[in-house]
Amino acid sequence: MHYWMHRCAYMGGHEILDNERRLTIGFSYCANDPEMADIVKDRNGPAFDPAYKRVYGGEIWRGRWALWYFACEMEAGDIVIVPRHGSFEIVRLKGSPILSERRREKDIGWEWDVDILSASCAPRDAYAPATLLSRMKCRQTTIRIDDLADAVDSALERYREKRPFSLASELAIKCRELMIENGSPDHFEVLLKEYFARLGGSAEILSKNYSAKVGDCDIEAVFPALRLTISVQAKKHWGETNDWAVRQIADYAKSRHEGGETEDNWTYVLWVVSLADDFTDKAKKMAQESGVILINGTDFCKMLVAGGLSVD
Repeated sequence: MHYWMHRCAYMGGHEILDNERRLTIGFSYCANDPEMADIVKDRNGPAFDPAYKRVYGGEIWRGRWALWYFACEMEAGDIVIVPRHGSFEIVRLKGSPILSERRREKDIGWEWDVDILSASCAPRDAYAPATLLSRMKCRQTTIRIDDLADAVDSALERYREKRPFSLASELAIKCRELMIENGSPDHFEVLLKEYFARLGGSAEILSKNYSAKVGDCDIEAVFPALRLTISVQAKKHWGETNDWAVRQIADYAKSRHEGGETEDNWTYVLWVVSLADDFTDKAKKMAQESGVILINGTDFCKMLVAGGLSVD
């Protein structure tokens, strides 16, 4: 499999791609010449340049290589970047190059059927790494870009995951990686406390052991001006966090309410914050039933970055 970049704006090529899922190229003079069409079909390299000169009255242009690449070197399964104004698409070739039926009406000589792997990736810099962005400035019609295979794959991954590049998101991902690798559970709780303090709350890490303890709460943040208390169960997990964390914070809240420790006209919010990727289905169901907000590791780190918290 090879990687290519191909420009197809010529003669309504973008509309043909959108409406018919076909990638096009010009050179209709070549396509309308039976001898030249056979040379291209047979991929007859030695005969290509002489026939090209004959078709174009003895002229030979470097741009002819776009035709050779498009109709003779591209293969089914190859990946093609299609630049557009401010965006790009990624397609996969299928079948074989087709002598265009449009060649007698407009300057389109050959076509490829394609599968669309990504619709418009816009803006470009939200999906394409710098190396791919730089290559898209090249004005040649068709070029091989096997050296940028990783960059193209990265762009496609971002598109499929609906994860356009943003500095805040990338910092959050790196923050989470560092916390998983290096931070202790105690450090995780300190980060939560500092996060609430940065937002103007009065936060404290609660004692782990006390008599008649029901449920569990690790950090509690109070915002008097908002008449709001956020009670948090913190878990330095990876993979998935199960329903036990939800049960702990829900039981804690129930115990406080039954013990008369809550006030009227005051809002009490329950969080489970975990460094894990996700929560189990059972945890999600229980959280919905108990009014508990679940925050995974990536989302929490985005909150840290947005809050301007130093993670030294």
